[in-house]
Amino acid sequence: MLLAITFVIASSIRPDQVYQHAHIPVLIPSTLHNEDANRRVYEYVESAERGTYKIRFDGLPNCFGAGACYIGFVSGGTKNQFSAYHPSQSVRLRDGTSAMFVPFGCGGSCGDSQITFRWHGYYYLLALKAATKVEMLRAANSMLPH
Repeated sequence: MLLAITFVIASSIRPDQVYQHAHIPVLIPSTLHNEDANRRVYEYVESAERGTYKIRFDGLPNCFGAGACYIGFVSGGTKNQFSAYHPSQSVRLRDGTSAMFVPFGCGGSCGDSQITFRWHGYYYLLALKAATKVEMLRAANSMLPH
């Protein structure tokens, strides 16, 4: 049984600095899930260039996305990042934005759940390791401005 506790992260990444390279609105979740609520989240800008950015979340410093400490990532861009071949469900974010939810699968280890959505003309993808639909919606909703 997977038990995850939601916790709030204090972002060390400044969206305005990422925006200087990506030139698109930078959305970062303020809430993630994790099995240990006391564990710190380390954020890394994997890429930021005109029209796209990707920020990774890890549970340990210098993890580089390794399976044992990888939590997930968020990306935004001018192109749709959704893969239609995944089984998906249509969901709505708190502001009424249509989104697609893809549940995680497990084999040797569990993969990412994903939510993709279009907001103000840009496409966003949030992926979190072994997250439930409720956890994904909570994290995706925390990306939206109030």
